[in-house]
Amino acid sequence: ETRSIHANWKLACFLRPEGGKTATKANEAGTSKKENQIVYISVSTCVLPPILTATPAVLDFGEVTAQQRKLLPLTFEAEAGVEPQQLKLDALPQNACFTVLSAARTVSNKPFQLMVEFHPQQVQIYQTSLLVRTQSTQFQVPLLGRGVRPVLKIEPEDGILRLGAVTFGAEGKDNTQEKLTIKNDSPFELRFSLETIASADPNHTGPSPFSMSPSIGVVEAHGSKVVTVTFRPHRPLTVFKEKVLVNVPNQKEPTFVYLYGHCFKHQVYALPDLPFSPFLVSTASRPPALSDSMAVGIGSGANADTGDFEYPQAQQLDFSLKFGEGERSQCLLIGACVPPGFPTAPQNTPAPAYEFQIIQSDYSKYFTLEAPEGGKPDKAGKGQVVPGKPPIRVAFKYTPEENTKLTYGDVSLDLLRGIGQWITCQVRGGLSGGFVPPGASPTQELKIELRAYLQQI
Repeated sequence: ETRSIHANWKLACFLRPEGGKTATKANEAGTSKKENQIVYISVSTCVLPPILTATPAVLDFGEVTAQQRKLLPLTFEAEAGVEPQQLKLDALPQNACFTVLSAARTVSNKPFQLMVEFHPQQVQIYQTSLLVRTQSTQFQVPLLGRGVRPVLKIEPEDGILRLGAVTFGAEGKDNTQEKLTIKNDSPFELRFSLETIASADPNHTGPSPFSMSPSIGVVEAHGSKVVTVTFRPHRPLTVFKEKVLVNVPNQKEPTFVYLYGHCFKHQVYALPDLPFSPFLVSTASRPPALSDSMAVGIGSGANADTGDFEYPQAQQLDFSLKFGEGERSQCLLIGACVPPGFPTAPQNTPAPAYEFQIIQSDYSKYFTLEAPEGGKPDKAGKGQVVPGKPPIRVAFKYTPEENTKLTYGDVSLDLLRGIGQWITCQVRGGLSGGFVPPGASPTQELKIELRAYLQQI
């Protein structure tokens, strides 16, 4: 019994000559040439039964993020009763971004599955055909796919995460956490990975100070995923900072996350008025301290009683605040770390407190302080801070006499404008309360020098 199907087709082709000078002259001569003609073409076709079938008939990868990979199976099955078919696959164009990963082999009584990869490089539509040959037949399998660019957004939008301050503990278990939200503002899935570009001060005996979970993942269309960022410092240090790339291929601009954290031996701390903002890779790493490398035995970083290694003090006790030209305000940050044992078993500690006093001198009349910033200007101030909350700003104000009249009688003295001298004023500060390391003084004494240029003419 034959399974082939034969057919004859008759195709009509309608022809009409183009108009022009030739046609005009022929009409004038009285010729009987027809202007329109119909030509018939006979076509014979024959359809044979399939010897080898591919499933699916069209391999459509759909939408795939540019520079990401997607694999799909293509299954070949020979018809019952036919001889084994030896597969031969023609090479695919290199710029089509489709690749056959499996080697071709003979297909007999069992289906054969091979894997095809789609790896789009650009945002565009890709299409080609896989030509399949055997000793008995040949056919094509269309390959379709589209490279897309998902729209990445993060929260916070500026990418800056401040994880607060942790009280140093020998076991290094205390930690704080913040949330980073990765959003997909597009109708197709987004794959991301978090890659550290500039790492914080390294921990050579344990986990790094900053960790993120999950560090890789997939965000569904118009969805979001929350990443938990944990700050677990291994040593006292004024500022830990790390720069992380949110790697989503084929984005127009890279997206970075900037992590900040602090660690001190005392719970109450003071910091210069640091800019918590995006930073370059070159400014992320702290240069190795000589005291750290030499702190062995009875070195400068050793415990005086036991001789055991001890990290140097991170708290800065002396500050110099310089008022530049036109500047009238300088600030210090005063805060309190989370209590020891946080977050599992936080200890109860005395209320963290601070106080400042401008020391009377010849130039102290030009300076006042606001504790906290925005409060009443005065020569002294004190208050309390909340553990684990962002530090407050204590502002020091410079208020010189504003005398812009540079005349003496009828003579102008503008050429002498700016003549003056640098003046200084001392401020005494103290940090108390909170956790205090065993054997340490309950009060940390701060010395602040205020420097400003006093115009005298």
